[in-house]
Amino acid sequence: MSDTPTAGWYEDPSGRQKYRWWDGERWTAYAGDDDVRWDEAPVEPEREAETGMPGLGAAAVGFAAGGVIGLVIALVLRGAGYPLGRAFALATSELGLWSGLIGACIYVSRRQGTGSLVRDFHWSFRWSDIGVGFAGSIAGRVVSAAVIAPIPMPFPHVQDPDRSLFGRVTSGPWTWVVVAVVVCIGAPLVEELFFRGLVQPRLVTLLGPVRGIVLASILFGAAHLIAWQGPITLAYGLAVAGAGLVLGTLRHLSGRLGPGTAAHALFNGEALLAVALLT
Repeated sequence: MSDTPTAGWYEDPSGRQKYRWWDGERWTAYAGDDDVRWDEAPVEPEREAETGMPGLGAAAVGFAAGGVIGLVIALVLRGAGYPLGRAFALATSELGLWSGLIGACIYVSRRQGTGSLVRDFHWSFRWSDIGVGFAGSIAGRVVSAAVIAPIPMPFPHVQDPDRSLFGRVTSGPWTWVVVAVVVCIGAPLVEELFFRGLVQPRLVTLLGPVRGIVLASILFGAAHLIAWQGPITLAYGLAVAGAGLVLGTLRHLSGRLGPGTAAHALFNGEALLAVALLT
C-alpha cells in the first residue's frame, strides 16, 4: 500500500497559510483558510535536518581499539630501535589506528544505515571541492597556528610542529613516498570518514553545531598523539585539533565529506612540501 496521502486540504508545510491543497502528487499553489486564494510563492519541499546515525558507542570502541593497536605497534618498533626506519613505524602505527576507525564505520553502516559508506556518511566528491579544499587548508593552517601560538617554547620548533615531526621520519627517497601516501591520501580519507562522517554528525545532533564540532576536533587531535615522537607531538596534536575546527565546519556547511577531505589532503601536503623544500 502507498503511504502517499489522498488529495485534500492539509496543514501548509511552508507555514505561509493555514492550509494547502495536496492534489495527490504535489502541493499546489493554492492555499485556503475561510476562502481559497492564490499563493504566488513556490512551495519548497521540506528539508529534514541531518541527524547522525546512532553509533558513538561503536565509534568509541573502534577509536580505543585502533588507538591501542597503533600504540602497541609504535612502542614495539620504538623499543626495537626502528629497524625499518621511522617512516615504517609511522605507517604501521597509522594502519593500526585506521583498522579500528574503518571497522567502526563499517559496523555502524551495516547496523544503522544502508551498508554503503558513501551513502551513509555522504562520502562524495566534486571537482569544486579542490578549490574549497585549498581555501580550507589555508584557513586550517591559520587556525592551527593560532591554537599553538600561546604555548611556551620549552622545546625547539614548537611553533612549527609539522616540519619537526615530518623531518624526523623522512630520511631517504622511499620514506618520502611512504609518508606522502600516509599523510596525503590515507589520513584524509580514513580520518574524515570517521571523525567528520561518523562522529561529528552525531555529536552535532546531540550537542549542537559548535560543541559538536569542537568535541570532534579534540578527538581528532588526540588521535594524532599515538605516533609519539617526543613532546613535539603534543603541539602537533593541538595544531591538528585547530585545523579540525575548519574541517568540521566544512563538513557541517557542505553536508559532505568531499570539501574537508580535500582540505585535509592539501593541509598535509603543504606541510610535507615545506619540509621537502627546506631539507
